Amino acid sequence: MQTNDFVRVSYTAKIKETDQEIDKTDDKSVPIVINSDFLMKGLEEALLGMNVNERKTVEITPEKAFGPRDPSLVRLIPISEFRKHNTEPKIGMFFQGDNMRGKVLAVSGGRVKVDFNNPLASKTLIYDIEVKEKIDSIDNKVKSLFEIYIGENKEKIKVNVLNEKEVEIEIPPLLNSLYKKRIADNIIKILNFEKVKFAEVFEKSKEDKT
Repeated sequence: MQTNDFVRVSYTAKIKETDQEIDKTDDKSVPIVINSDFLMKGLEEALLGMNVNERKTVEITPEKAFGPRDPSLVRLIPISEFRKHNTEPKIGMFFQGDNMRGKVLAVSGGRVKVDFNNPLASKTLIYDIEVKEKIDSIDNKVKSLFEIYIGENKEKIKVNVLNEKEVEIEIPPLLNSLYKKRIADNIIKILNFEKVKFAEVFEKSKEDKT
């Protein structure tokens, strides 16, 4: 495998210290891009050393996963911040603040202790991973990006390569503009197109056809 390759993989991920399973692809495979923008460093390095149909168990240290736990990310938040959103803080609940997601550790008087560390910070992870196939065609690479970002059924996506610089993609209507931007950015960055066009397709419903 090489950087920016598109592949389909299946895997099971666990926390080494507790053997707790944190993620699994079940009986299916999922597309990924071998790129640090998509993967933790340790997983990227492991995949770069693998071939199609190869299976490997890799141990990923915190430094190459979600990093060490940072005490400065445990903060005291005024309870009024919760009440602004009609929410009463409870231990164990999650709170969104300053573009970060944190877990409530304690509620005392008018202050709430929130841990904004990633729940997997400081954890060593074990991945049992298998490379199922390499995705080669532009059509399937573009469809893989939709699957990665929104889980969109690839049958609803049509890819038309207009020339070596432009690609047009037919998509279902009302797709979130943020996802469109991210997908377009990656098509330009990874697949080396200069322009991406989206065409929203509205179809007559089955009820209207009868």
